[in-house]
Amino acid sequence: MSMVLKFLVGPLLFAATSAAVGIRGVVFKVGIIQAALPQGIVPFVFAKEYNLHAEIFNASVSLGLALAFPITILYYVILGA
Repeated sequence: MSMVLKFLVGPLLFAATSAAVGIRGVVFKVGIIQAALPQGIVPFVFAKEYNLHAEIFNASVSLGLALAFPITILYYVILGA
């Protein structure tokens, strides 16, 4: 559920902020695509370092990356970037 929200809410928040600030064009499109990308490996590194459920973070990072590829391509196609 949180990954779905990340892929939807991140770009929506960026779009709302961009509209308020006035960001348009290619910068807007790149920002939307970057907002949809997963967090990466940093949460796993911290979990491993502090012995806090590293297996769960590893699974979430892997799943997030697997979901990010098609979603990123979808945003790319929709935005025409």
